[in-house]
Amino acid sequence: MQVVLLEDARNARFGPLTLLRPEFDLRCGALELREKLEMRRPDWNVVLCPRPELGELVSERHPGRGLDALGDGTTLLLYGRVVVDEALLSAIGSLTGEATLRSGTEVVGALLEGGARDRIEERSVVIGGVDALGLDASAEVPARTVTYPWDLVSCAAAEIAADAELAADMGEIKVELHHCARLLAKENVSVGDGSEIGPSVVLDARRGPVVIGRDVTIMPNAVIIGPAFVGDGSVVRACASLYGGTSVGPVCKVGGEVQASVLQSHSNKQHGGFLGHSFVGSWVNLGAATNNSDLKNNYGNVRAEIDGESVNTGSASVGAVIGNHSKTAIGTRLNTGTVAGIFCSIFADGFPPKSLPSFSWGTKDGFVRYELDAALDTASRVMARRGEVMTPALERRISELHRWVS
Repeated sequence: MQVVLLEDARNARFGPLTLLRPEFDLRCGALELREKLEMRRPDWNVVLCPRPELGELVSERHPGRGLDALGDGTTLLLYGRVVVDEALLSAIGSLTGEATLRSGTEVVGALLEGGARDRIEERSVVIGGVDALGLDASAEVPARTVTYPWDLVSCAAAEIAADAELAADMGEIKVELHHCARLLAKENVSVGDGSEIGPSVVLDARRGPVVIGRDVTIMPNAVIIGPAFVGDGSVVRACASLYGGTSVGPVCKVGGEVQASVLQSHSNKQHGGFLGHSFVGSWVNLGAATNNSDLKNNYGNVRAEIDGESVNTGSASVGAVIGNHSKTAIGTRLNTGTVAGIFCSIFADGFPPKSLPSFSWGTKDGFVRYELDAALDTASRVMARRGEVMTPALERRISELHRWVS
């Protein structure tokens, strides 16, 4: 089977999280959405087809996986915001003939019998979605989808548990633990090669798996309560408390108190402060004593602004959404449902606005526009510290977004 992962540009509403990455690269549990398919079907040819403005970036990150890699034969088209599981793949495997794939009222993909590449290009499917194919038949499949950032947060606990079966050998501790470390429900704990678990660390997997990747450092007295995931090369600081539903992507530094939150990758929250029910993008730095609220005083549903529209999240527990390369100063306070774009620098007194456009620079007199050259220079310095470079494709995309919000 060959698969084309598309973006559902008409329905997905991930705000700043997808300005610099496609929806199928968002972290959902321990894995990114794309990885849930790739790890379940490693022998399938998975082609990545993002919306046009991200084409160059995706080609750079995933070379050789564009439409040119498609062959003949049956092709599954699937939206990247689908949370792939075995039930979905089994249902698709039993289908015959061409059909639009639906889950209730939602279109989630399509099945084509031949000529997929030409038909995708001729019908402008990347822009118009699978409906542009004009298929006569439809088939019902048991698909789950995510639409908003808080959907990724709310399903993280269950998805960490599901992903643990794919991403780790549960019960295997591949390093020697400090004799004072404590593992509860050890059969639900996995620790990868090269990781260091310090004295008096508690890994509590009684409520769900605790998955620790490779080359992770967990400093003394840290407590991690499952379901939880800490990705390769990350650091959990001394006395940190990570509670259930927390997913820390690779090469992050985490301290203080974190509850039911997702850090995509390469981000720091390494000092005291509370992060709850939030989604943090990549290359973000949260200053010491940064705290966010994830519950209103009246316990009502939280509203958040996504793509210029105020949305009722349908949940009483919603924290912050923070885009790539954004930063907070020491003592920053974020209200429930705060959405900060990419390249925001938040250091104003009091609570900043709940909706911060990309490239917002906070001052004591309000917010001004973050100049492009300064933003690129800082980002390049930050990335270089982790051995990464600002590529021309990434610089062009950031520059394009800067013009767009100016």
